[in-house]
Amino acid sequence: MIKIKNNIISVKSTLGKKDYGKRRKKGNKTSGSKAADNTKKLRVALVVIPLLMAAIISTVLFFAIKQFVSVPEKTAEESGSLTEESFISDKDAEKLLMIVSPNNPLPSDYRLNLISYQNIKLDSIVLNGFNMLLDAAKNDGISLNVKDGYVSTEEQNELYNAEVQKLTEKEGYTRAKAEKEAEKTVPMGNHAEQQSGLSVQFTSSTSKEFDKSKEYLWLIKNSYKYGFVVRYPEGKEDYTDMPFNPQLFRYVGNENALKMTTLNLCLDEYVSYLNSR
Repeated sequence: MIKIKNNIISVKSTLGKKDYGKRRKKGNKTSGSKAADNTKKLRVALVVIPLLMAAIISTVLFFAIKQFVSVPEKTAEESGSLTEESFISDKDAEKLLMIVSPNNPLPSDYRLNLISYQNIKLDSIVLNGFNMLLDAAKNDGISLNVKDGYVSTEEQNELYNAEVQKLTEKEGYTRAKAEKEAEKTVPMGNHAEQQSGLSVQFTSSTSKEFDKSKEYLWLIKNSYKYGFVVRYPEGKEDYTDMPFNPQLFRYVGNENALKMTTLNLCLDEYVSYLNSR
C-alpha cells in the first residue's frame, strides 16, 4: 500500500510537473504572438501616419495656393469693369471696334444710347469705364478736364464748313482743295470719330501743349486699364489718315485696350489685325 501510495504520489507529482510545463509553454507562445502583433501594428502606424500627414499638408497647400495664386484678388476698378463688360451684347461689342473716318462713314443704321454727363454726351456703354477713369485720376492727384464728347451731325458739319471757309479765305485754297484739306483734320458730318459717342476729348489746366501735360502722361500710362486708348496716336498717321491728336481718347473696352497697348497698335491696325486672323 505504501508503494502504491508512493506511486500515486509519484504519478501526481509527475502529472503536476508536466501540466506546469505545458502551461508555461502555452504562456510563452501567447506572449510572443502579442509582441509580434504589437510590432506589426507599430510598423503599420509608422507607414500610415506619415501618409496621412502628407495628405493633410497637401490638401491645405492646395487650397492655399488656389486661393492666393490661382484666383488673384481683383481691384475694385477691375471688378467693376469686368462686371460691365460681361453683360455686353454682340452688337455693342462690334460697336467698340467701329472705325469712323473720312473713308468710313457711320453706318446708316447706327444707333446711340446717349446720356448726359458733366455737360457732355456719351454713349451709355462708355459710362462705367469713364467714371472709373476719372476716379482713378483723381485718386492719383490728376484732374481731367473733359472738353467734348458726342458731336451731332449738324455740329460736325458746322465745324467742317468753318474749316473749309478758313482755308479758302486765309490760305487762298480753291473750294475743292479746301474741302479735301479740311477732311484731314475736321471731317464732315457722319465721317467724324466724335460722332460715335465713344470718344472724349481732354484738355489740361496746367499746360498749353497737352502731349506734354501731366494729364496726358497719366492717361498714356493708365487709360487702357479702363478701356480707353488714344484714337490718333503719334507715328500712326499712315494707318489713321489723321494727324496726331493727344487729346482724343476712344473707348474700346478693357480687353481690346489691353491688347492694343500690349501690341502697340492703333485702332485701325488692331481691326485689320483681327480681320486677318
